[in-house]
Amino acid sequence: MAPITEDDQSSGVSTPMINGIKTLDIATPASSASEADTFAENKETLEKLDPALVGMSVGLKHFYSGKEDKRGRFQWQTTIPEDVGKPAEDAETSRWALLVRNVKVYNDPRRVLALHSIVVQSPLLKNLLAGVLEGYPGVTTGLQRLEFSGKFEPLIHRWTELAAAIERLKVEAGGQGADNRDEKTLTLQHAELLYGLLASEFKNSIDASQDMKLKGVMTYEHLWTLFQPGSLVFSRQEGQDRIFKLHSSKYGTDRDGNPVFWLTCTYVDFDGTKFGTNKLNMSIPQYSGTRPISSLSTLPLDSRTDREEMRARLIERGARVESFAGSHYKGYNGMGWRRGNFGAKDKYSIKGRVVIDTYGWNRFNPNMAIFVTPLHQKEHAPQRDDDDYRGSHRGNDDEYDASYDDNGCGDDGGMPIDGHFADEDEEAQRQPLTTEQKLLCTHLLRGYSLKEKLWLNLFVNSVQDIAFNTRAFESLVLPANQKELVLGFTATQQAYRSTFDDVIEGKGRGIILLLCGPPGVGKTLTAESVAEEMKVPLYMMSAGDLGLDPRHVESKLQGIMDMCTRWNAILLLDEADVFLEQRSLHELERNKLVSIFLRILEYYEGIMFLTTNRVNTFDAAFQSRIHISLDYPELSKESRRTVWRNFLAQHNVAQASAAEREKTRAASLAEVDGRERQEEALAAKLRATQPHAIEERHLRELSAMDMNGRQIKNVLKTAQLLASRRGERLSHTHVKNVLEVTQHLHNANMEKESTRASIFS
Repeated sequence: MAPITEDDQSSGVSTPMINGIKTLDIATPASSASEADTFAENKETLEKLDPALVGMSVGLKHFYSGKEDKRGRFQWQTTIPEDVGKPAEDAETSRWALLVRNVKVYNDPRRVLALHSIVVQSPLLKNLLAGVLEGYPGVTTGLQRLEFSGKFEPLIHRWTELAAAIERLKVEAGGQGADNRDEKTLTLQHAELLYGLLASEFKNSIDASQDMKLKGVMTYEHLWTLFQPGSLVFSRQEGQDRIFKLHSSKYGTDRDGNPVFWLTCTYVDFDGTKFGTNKLNMSIPQYSGTRPISSLSTLPLDSRTDREEMRARLIERGARVESFAGSHYKGYNGMGWRRGNFGAKDKYSIKGRVVIDTYGWNRFNPNMAIFVTPLHQKEHAPQRDDDDYRGSHRGNDDEYDASYDDNGCGDDGGMPIDGHFADEDEEAQRQPLTTEQKLLCTHLLRGYSLKEKLWLNLFVNSVQDIAFNTRAFESLVLPANQKELVLGFTATQQAYRSTFDDVIEGKGRGIILLLCGPPGVGKTLTAESVAEEMKVPLYMMSAGDLGLDPRHVESKLQGIMDMCTRWNAILLLDEADVFLEQRSLHELERNKLVSIFLRILEYYEGIMFLTTNRVNTFDAAFQSRIHISLDYPELSKESRRTVWRNFLAQHNVAQASAAEREKTRAASLAEVDGRERQEEALAAKLRATQPHAIEERHLRELSAMDMNGRQIKNVLKTAQLLASRRGERLSHTHVKNVLEVTQHLHNANMEKESTRASIFS
């Protein structure tokens, strides 16, 4: 079938035109015998393909909306509406350098028309604006149709640059040759047209804003002129100085419906494998009159007088954040927080050791995972819809943006690309941060507090180096060959744990050490001192950390073991009797715990210490899973004397440190409270911080008493408190006084042991 064409006069069909597009409604029937044969063949072919194709014309059938009723409904019709006019922009309008649209104004008695939008059509003016608006987010001057509307923020924010570019054109137009003079002159004419148009429309706002900036104040209505997208802004977040790059700004409302000025800013963060950008929304509540720019919760960095000092300080902080990429075992003294119920921040006071590990944070806390936009990826254009700034936001930071969540992961719902985490091997390929990226870097690290056993957001300035106790392993009272075996075995296993495997991959790579013996003989201290000697984290776990519900024990235990394996940490399961006790036919729930522990233990890849004083109740299945079993006998007289000496040596070190602190404190207070008075107070305190006065003959007497290491420590601690109370140096008298008071407990324990011995003899 031959379709109707524009030149087909025999059909008598007119071809209507709408917006320059020819419409075609029907096709001509066959007009000759040959065409009839072709039509029959086509019909047969179409029937084989689909019967619905028979009789279907190759063409377009147009329908048009009719008149609307009061409810905005309309009927479709086949004729063109009579009120369809010609488009406002056509070939004639394309010849103008600028197209200016105006709208009616009803509530302003000073004017009846307002500027709605401007379309820049001049290629010369586009070239000029390319330099003026360079780096401005959301503007591409090379477009065939370059349009500005609304408050014309890009042109107003770069008003000074536009004026300077026009002045340069004036100079160049007068000093160039004839050929270049024509191009410069024409560009100048087009630029002055745009400048004059904007000046006549926004002159009052521009002059008012410039005047207020010079005087260091700003009204709420003119805040938008203060914040230019792409500029650096300052704000305090969580008590920390922060610098952000402004992405966009918009007037809107907060979750309570109160008017605010929203600022969507970007900063640099780390997701465990790479550095990237995240977004944070901050708001300035509406206020009346003028307000000093320096008093705003968020303000341009250039408005601060100490910006250079702040730059240097925050660049240094950003470099420190960069240095903590990966996994690091550190000390910490400060505040940490995590998201609790309903998005609130649960704060914790942390003083102890932590493991900084953002990759581990993402892996073991997938609901709080950190995702970033790669640094090389271009930013999205600012969102212009007012609805982007309405809705719920969290905390005091007002962290809300319709297109970005708290983690800056855009519309992906907080999920990584392809649903899996990036490989940590990418760390070697990571490019160093630039100076500006360090300046914009977050102040937070993600890590695990070993004492609180929580994943927390940590402040980078509160991270400290660990002062390892190098004498811990030396003070361990064990035979020398036994100490060498424990330390050598664990250190070698940590270095070569991946070289030996079971028949099944990942099975049997770990090392399990069982320490059994009575209380207070150094079982727990062995694991602690080995961790100190190897300078690796020690994760201390007990039955209370796991609970007794078999449904939850397995997942918790597996997570803890995975963390310890990742950090090369030593796992200490203290008082492990409940998990190791022999299974029976009557305690099914406890049997589940033992079975779970047996299975997970088989696949553990790290170093684990198990301590118990009830080895005779162990399940037989554990014997094949334990690599080394060490028996800790009761302390001998010589061992007890060594324990006494070790604790007294620690006492002298602590007293010397306390004396130095008191001297420093007295010197600082002498200027305020009088030197004589401070010297008297210092003399009294120094008497209580002198070394102990316990002689060797006293140690022989004390070591003859049947006590374990924990009892010796407790006696000395109490004696030290008594000596401090009296303002005296620690002596044998203080120790005797404590022993006399607590002797009844020791006697009761001895009676219990004697009774037990008579029963089992």
